[in-house]
Amino acid sequence: MRWGWLVAIAMAACQPPREPGPPVTIVTETTKLRRGDPLPPVSAIYDGARVHLRAARGETLAFQVVRRGAGEMRAALNVEGVPAKAWRVDDVRVVRASTGMYGPSAGTGDYPDRLVPGLGATVTAPRVALFELAVASDATAGLHRGAITIDDRSIPIELEVLPVAIAPIGSGATPGAHGAPWVWAFYNASELARGLGLAPGSAEAWAAEDRYRELFRGYGVFATPELTLDDADRRAPAIRGVTFVPVLLPRGKAAIQAAARGWKARMEGTGQHAFAIPIDEPHTLVDTLAARVIAQWIDEAGGGVWLAVTDNPSWLYGNRAHVLIAPGAPGSGPPERRWTYNGAPPQAGSMIVDTDGAAPRTWGWIAFRWDVPLWYVWDAIYWRDRHNAKHRGEEATMMEPARDAQTFDDGGDHGNLDGVLAYPDAQASLRLVEIRRGVTDRALLDALARCAGRPAAEAIARPIMPTALAAAGLPPAPGAWPVDEQAWEAARDRVLDALVACAAR
Repeated sequence: MRWGWLVAIAMAACQPPREPGPPVTIVTETTKLRRGDPLPPVSAIYDGARVHLRAARGETLAFQVVRRGAGEMRAALNVEGVPAKAWRVDDVRVVRASTGMYGPSAGTGDYPDRLVPGLGATVTAPRVALFELAVASDATAGLHRGAITIDDRSIPIELEVLPVAIAPIGSGATPGAHGAPWVWAFYNASELARGLGLAPGSAEAWAAEDRYRELFRGYGVFATPELTLDDADRRAPAIRGVTFVPVLLPRGKAAIQAAARGWKARMEGTGQHAFAIPIDEPHTLVDTLAARVIAQWIDEAGGGVWLAVTDNPSWLYGNRAHVLIAPGAPGSGPPERRWTYNGAPPQAGSMIVDTDGAAPRTWGWIAFRWDVPLWYVWDAIYWRDRHNAKHRGEEATMMEPARDAQTFDDGGDHGNLDGVLAYPDAQASLRLVEIRRGVTDRALLDALARCAGRPAAEAIARPIMPTALAAAGLPPAPGAWPVDEQAWEAARDRVLDALVACAAR
């Protein structure tokens, strides 16, 4: 054993040092660089001297400026005719790599994730700055030139606006085939209030919910707790433009049936469907049968609410479960009721922070390929590990991601920023930006399918997303998709080229 260690140390000493790369680089939102990682000299959008971007009208593009070394950089973006915004991206610290339940982890270290707004299109950042370009629906097609200024250096940027359009993400228009937005992020309203030091149900707590609702909307996600008939009017803005409405059922047969009738009346003529998840992840036969009984009660009341179960298909549900929400659900049942949630390779990309930046982007491509009308995210604001703390008989404490990004620990599995897509002070995460990239990619694929036919869009989507969900088998294993931005941007370029060609016919 002693000689083995000596050989290992000698081999490590003989390895050439990693090239640190240039002092500054520019990458898409799909690349995630930890502190200390070598910086790539070029990327899918940057040739080392110039940035070149392409976009459809209505699309929002985001990219990162990453630097190495001590100190801070002052960075600014200006592109003619296109509004820009800037954020400082703060690091979070991964002390223990997330376990295999979430798929492969990139390991420990400091990861960029927390977005702190800059001043318009200018920001001062120690390591990573994020810039965003929102291309208007009526933007002039053609080349828009500008520059990224980093301290005393100016890097030219070219944005090619193409003569095709999608509905802007967050507008409430339909990016997918079954209504929009198609990503639902659950959060607990009382926990949100407590995390902000507010009294649950107070005017201040409602105002905070409004801020978070609009924050998530800007990234193509609708965020809301499950609605009740009592708070449905107050939460109506959260479900604007949404096809499937999450609701919370009361306890007991009579109360459940009354609620089902109430939701049926409320949804009448809206084109919306209420659904409920009264038993989350049923692990026992008793849970499974209880879900089946509740579904029967709803049916006996005349419907009005779809009974959703976060489980894969099982004969135990018979034909009672109206909706299945799990990696194995898409591909079975009516198309509008084949949903999934969260993700872990090889079935879907994970939302933890210590994985590659392509992970949340996969959701859009998977949802297009398997025609998933709703992607359920649990949780979006899980700032305190309240469930596991309760089981341990402890008081849940507020997360401190700058010190330790672990937010979930059940004693066997643990995850870093599992359940957290936004921070206090209504600050988004870089992973939320990556989700929007996937939502936008799906919008582009859907637009191509409408214009040129679904086979044309499938021909581009299939090579980059050959298998996922139930077809991919069980974790842990890497996903079948690429993790580097070059492959993703090349596929997106093919979609854009096909859209332009189709529109010109």
